[in-house]
Amino acid sequence: MLLVSCQEKRAQRFEREAREFTETNCPQQMDAMTCLDSMVYVPDEQGGELIQYYSLKLTSEQRAEMMNKLGEINDVNLRIVRNSIPFTKYREAGVSFTFIYRDATVGDKIVEYHFAKEDYE
Repeated sequence: MLLVSCQEKRAQRFEREAREFTETNCPQQMDAMTCLDSMVYVPDEQGGELIQYYSLKLTSEQRAEMMNKLGEINDVNLRIVRNSIPFTKYREAGVSFTFIYRDATVGDKIVEYHFAKEDYE
């Protein structure tokens, strides 16, 4: 097992760690309305992409209010990417980060935020 881990490429490690995180920690209730459903790493030529999928339990009023605050939510997510200690190794590797928020009731996508290396450096 140790030999396999030593020879594991960064992209493979990121994929495995995202899968293991999802298996052991998801779903994870973040607050009264937000649940982290899964995390996936997708390798590519530029460093890959770490995608987090969230579901939101919102009333129609809460959804309308959220739609008016998309810029603020973008800023919060960018601060998370820039400052989260668990994301350090991904930032150092130039990974892009994507946050996808879906409606927990009907499943449709509410909003998606994407941050490339140039966004968080």
